[in-house]
Amino acid sequence: MIFYATKLRAIAIIGVLLIHISARLVTQDVGTYNWWIGNIFNSSSRWSVPIFIMLSGMLLLGRKESQSLVIKKRVTKIAWPFLFWSFIYFVWMFRYDIDAFSTKEFLIRFFEGSIKYHLWYLYTILGLYLAMPLFKALVHSKKTDIRYIIAISFLISVIFTTIAFLFNLKPAGGFELFLGYGSYFLLGYYAANTAISKKISLFIYSAGIISLLATILGTWLVSSRQDSLNQVFYEYLSITTPFVAIAIFLFLKQFGNKTCGTITSLTAKYSFGIYLVHPIFLDIYRSKEFIAMTGISHNSTPVLFYLAFMLLAVYASSLLATMLMHKIPFIRRIA
Repeated sequence: MIFYATKLRAIAIIGVLLIHISARLVTQDVGTYNWWIGNIFNSSSRWSVPIFIMLSGMLLLGRKESQSLVIKKRVTKIAWPFLFWSFIYFVWMFRYDIDAFSTKEFLIRFFEGSIKYHLWYLYTILGLYLAMPLFKALVHSKKTDIRYIIAISFLISVIFTTIAFLFNLKPAGGFELFLGYGSYFLLGYYAANTAISKKISLFIYSAGIISLLATILGTWLVSSRQDSLNQVFYEYLSITTPFVAIAIFLFLKQFGNKTCGTITSLTAKYSFGIYLVHPIFLDIYRSKEFIAMTGISHNSTPVLFYLAFMLLAVYASSLLATMLMHKIPFIRRIA
């Protein structure tokens, strides 16, 4: 068993929760105490989604599976939850105004990818699974060629992403997204199956720490200049996030491949379900009804207590809901 993969999956889903929980803090006035706390936690969690993609590449690209089996076994495993939760979140969107619900609106939003903020990941991972033959061909190339492909793909993606955010432009086609997330896919396999020297490891760890600090301070600098949040450093394809992601991946590979505890194993096992369902609980704990009942909100509650409460509440609720869904024969297929 690859214990470090289990640990990476567990901490990555916690990172995703922290990104979404701290999101409201960084929309407050730039430079305030609450904004800084939100910025630190948000910046420190941005590696989480790239880690999920890297884990998929690590675990799947080396398998001798035909593409027909990949579609039957992997694509459908994502497609059914994708369709089900897209519909659930569309209904959830109109829970206060059910008369506005329409099939046409659902189809438009599904095509645009605008139903719920976290579902973009399912579009991305489905695309990578469908392109699996390409990536499997690449992993059999020379390692120097793989490194070149990863490096040039990240470079192109970083340039396009940075220009888009700094100058408020929309890149044509989205090809840079396929290159960037495809590079994470390849990087996961490459990092898992390549011996890294101590010298290179030290360089990667140093680059990861510097990149994390650059994300925190860079977000403050560019946001201060325009007096509102600029997410150029938050992007999963930013100039800093790949270095943080690979540093964490390698650190757990080198020092974390030991037996996992029960909570870690449970969190990793149900991470996909937690990912799918957690925005519902986040909406509930942010609702005016819950705030009126408890007085807990990002505006009135001490910020560290707010983050701790929300993380524990959303995590526990999502884990419990996912575990319950897995006990129901048909429902377990969509969680």
